[in-house]
Amino acid sequence: VNIPVIAVNTIKHPAFAEQLLEEGVSDYVGVARGQLADAEWANKAKRGDDVLIRKCIGCMNCFLVANQGRPVECTVNPTLGRELTYDDDKLVKDGAGRTVAVVGAGPAGVQAALVLAKRGFHAVLFEKSDRVGGTVKFGSTPPHKELLGELIDTQEAELKQYGVDVRLNTAGTVEECKKAGACGVFLAVGGNPIAPPIPGHEKAVLAEQILAGEVKLTGKTIAVIGGGVTGLETAEYLSADNKVTVVEMQNAVGTTLYPSVLHFLKDRLDKNGAEILTGHAIKAIGEGEVTLSVTATAMDVTRKADVVVFALGVRPNRALVDEMEAAFDRVVLLGDTEKPGNIVNAMHSANDKAFVF
Repeated sequence: VNIPVIAVNTIKHPAFAEQLLEEGVSDYVGVARGQLADAEWANKAKRGDDVLIRKCIGCMNCFLVANQGRPVECTVNPTLGRELTYDDDKLVKDGAGRTVAVVGAGPAGVQAALVLAKRGFHAVLFEKSDRVGGTVKFGSTPPHKELLGELIDTQEAELKQYGVDVRLNTAGTVEECKKAGACGVFLAVGGNPIAPPIPGHEKAVLAEQILAGEVKLTGKTIAVIGGGVTGLETAEYLSADNKVTVVEMQNAVGTTLYPSVLHFLKDRLDKNGAEILTGHAIKAIGEGEVTLSVTATAMDVTRKADVVVFALGVRPNRALVDEMEAAFDRVVLLGDTEKPGNIVNAMHSANDKAFVF
């Protein structure tokens, strides 16, 4: 029998898969990585709970770890490959209505709040901005990263589903956590962008400012300092309307990305006329130029640059730690607040720590 098959992990909305079936366009619809991201994909789609489906974001982390000989895992599903230990039916539901404060509503904070709520705690999630998502809100800005925005939509829906007390536009201070009656605090306030104290550093802008739309650049010659994921994606975003060079002190860029993801990203940068310059470190920022040090020879070179963008990662934001630990017996650090990493690190850390709290 000749059966047309449509691969749904390339389709944005499950409702479209349903339409394919109803209209007879396809007899069967196959779901591949989507069921790694959410084992309940089909059941949720059947019920019409599309927004509650944790959708594959195409990061290929599942392939990355599998190719390293490790058990399969997923960025947006921290229980994948560990279901016998961490699945919902293994949760110890001993929260008994006790209040736990979670400060910071990025992926780590939201995941912790959800697990705590499932365990029967009264989870209060403080977020100083007007929406959950943390830096993922900025991460969804570059081209081809729209599904990160859907992850935020899904986490918002999950917070409502499990009755998490979400307090937006409210900084999670010691006073606020005490007023909430918290018996413990999870700190997930992220990290502070690294800005090296080189000559002229005050002239630079941060990748976060670019992706947040605070700084808009057109027709400029730009040096993006840092060839990690953020640097490359910021460079792609900017390269549509600017002449961009990515400067990386190591001999390779995007080393944490799955090879095919990195390949396509570099290909798009090349098509936009962007340059990748490895083996060079930033030394100074001048008027319309940057001084770089060639790492192999320590020789200085000068390149034209109207604007310099720092994309050098973050340092843990520990500003609240001492104050919280003085006020509460149990303080748990999550995500970049504990150790800088990516979304998968943050989600796994949050899930596991809330599981045993």
